[in-house]
Amino acid sequence: MALFRITVKMSKHCDGMVIEPGMSIQYASMFSNILSNNQEREKINSLFFNHFGVDLKKMNALTPAYLIVEKI
Repeated sequence: MALFRITVKMSKHCDGMVIEPGMSIQYASMFSNILSNNQEREKINSLFFNHFGVDLKKMNALTPAYLIVEKI
């Protein structure tokens, strides 16, 4: 199992929600490419929603274009 830091790299405004560079969460997973797995993406989206109140899926920002994934 690996620990990842997922950080927003570009700002985006959508439907009253805002993401800014530097917003980050930590996430543990058994998968190496977590943004390509739909189940993992849903969990990451839930973490961002619980922590920051933003729905990355609704903002179309749950992609490598907006997120940096680093293995810690």
